[in-house]
Amino acid sequence: MMINEIAKNTEKPIGISTPAAGFWPFVILMAMIFSLSPFAIDMYLPALPTMAQFFNSSIDSMEASVALYLIFFALGQLILGALADSINKAKLLMVGLCFFAMASCMIAIADTVNELYFWRAIQAFSSGCSVVVFAFIHHFYGDKQSNQIISYVMACVVIAPMIAPMVGSYVLIAGSWQWIFFVLAAFAIITLIAQITLIPPKKVSSQLKPLKLSTLLNGYKSVFSNGTTMAYILAGGSAFAGLFAFVSGSPFVYIEHFGVSTTQFSWLVALNAVAMITMNLINARLLKDVEPTKKLIIAGVLLAVVGTYLAIVAFYQLSLFYVVAGVVFYVGLLGLTAANAISAALANAQGNTGVLSGVNGVLQFGLGALSSAVVSISQSIDASTMNYTMAACSFFTLFFVLILSFKLSFNTTKALV
Repeated sequence: MMINEIAKNTEKPIGISTPAAGFWPFVILMAMIFSLSPFAIDMYLPALPTMAQFFNSSIDSMEASVALYLIFFALGQLILGALADSINKAKLLMVGLCFFAMASCMIAIADTVNELYFWRAIQAFSSGCSVVVFAFIHHFYGDKQSNQIISYVMACVVIAPMIAPMVGSYVLIAGSWQWIFFVLAAFAIITLIAQITLIPPKKVSSQLKPLKLSTLLNGYKSVFSNGTTMAYILAGGSAFAGLFAFVSGSPFVYIEHFGVSTTQFSWLVALNAVAMITMNLINARLLKDVEPTKKLIIAGVLLAVVGTYLAIVAFYQLSLFYVVAGVVFYVGLLGLTAANAISAALANAQGNTGVLSGVNGVLQFGLGALSSAVVSISQSIDASTMNYTMAACSFFTLFFVLILSFKLSFNTTKALV
């Protein structure tokens, strides 16, 4: 399917109705589902020392549970994403939420580190059911309005990693570390009740593919062999990888190198979140009638400009103000790249929305982990490593959006001829 044809396709899929609960309840529910993993990853971080004492283990053993979660979360997205094209998505989500709640409770009553690891893996894998969010949005609202809803959802989800450690700290003060996981279980149950109320399985009646291994493999083959789809996914993933580089490098750069206090550091991180939320809202409200592909191309070019700026700041060893300014603009532009990349990719999914969502999630986390590793293993003495890594991510984004721009221009010219 040609890109210009995709971009102009603003009709909802035939036979698909809008959720009866309405627009905003649907958006909030999608944000709740998508926030499960950020809360599960970050909410228990303040309790790691306490958990290490409880299990008579090292803090490193507790930190390993974070890496374990990320691995099984990626695996869950890949497998559950493929199953979502062959199983009723609402039923798949219900099962996933139930297992997430059960695993959270089992973590809370675990007696050994091995039990913690096992149930943490189950919790992470089941949270991969959030892969159905993008498929749900596209299912109910079609191509054009999906872009708007995804922007709203991402604006909400950006808040989750920020408040999760704070919520975990308050729970830890009020009770024990176990209650953090009971709260996670309660959140999953509330989300499950909301889903059953707003999107019961009978509301999701799209045509499903046969549940066969060959069908699942063909779904992956269809996604990976589609150059346009992969360009969308890799453009969004490359841009997002720059954020992971910032997350890994900013504590050293801001606190150790520039000497800001932990309180000031929190405010500087919050400033990035405000920038990204603002840009997501602009994308959803002011730019809602602009085609996602065009917005992605423009955002990719602007991101490369910001990346060049960050490289210059690093080369000339400029002050904190210039570093913060570049980072804020970079993270703000993610509000345009991430939402528009996945929206345009979904419009090109050709019935493989579940598989595509899973591939998108895994590549996004994979590229993010790679950029984070580059920053972590490098010997940082200033802001150079973080800035240059973010710049490299922006240039990779530019590469993929230029491919999309070329394809768009070529197909437009071909259509005119």
